[in-house]
Amino acid sequence: TVHWSPKMFGFSKYFWFCSLVFCANQLVEKIGLGIAILSSYLDDLLCPGIVLGLALFVQQQFTYRNPNFVLPLSSHIIFWIWYSFLFENLLPKIDDRHFSDPWDTLMYAIGTVLFYFLGNVKTKNLFFFRRNKPD
Repeated sequence: TVHWSPKMFGFSKYFWFCSLVFCANQLVEKIGLGIAILSSYLDDLLCPGIVLGLALFVQQQFTYRNPNFVLPLSSHIIFWIWYSFLFENLLPKIDDRHFSDPWDTLMYAIGTVLFYFLGNVKTKNLFFFRRNKPD
């Protein structure tokens, strides 16, 4: 029998944690029980864990096909600069639904550092390109 575990799909526990907390927060907000400070900043804190976790998965499973690959520090810095620019500078200028908040940039930074230390990990195997072992 196959026992399901989050690691089986090549994602880190930190990715799963961020994804589940994000979904729970969205549900809480939709039913009207959101807490203002969490509604404002939690998604920005969790975003790097999800986006960089997906990027790491793609790199490990498809680009390099290497379970030992981890994202370099430069990827983390580029992510933080890009998301800060996109969501805190560009989008507020072209879409009235968005507004700039420097605290969001700080949350992206903290979330990126957390991913670097907690989520940027090797995977146990390649989910899509593993070699089949004879029984």
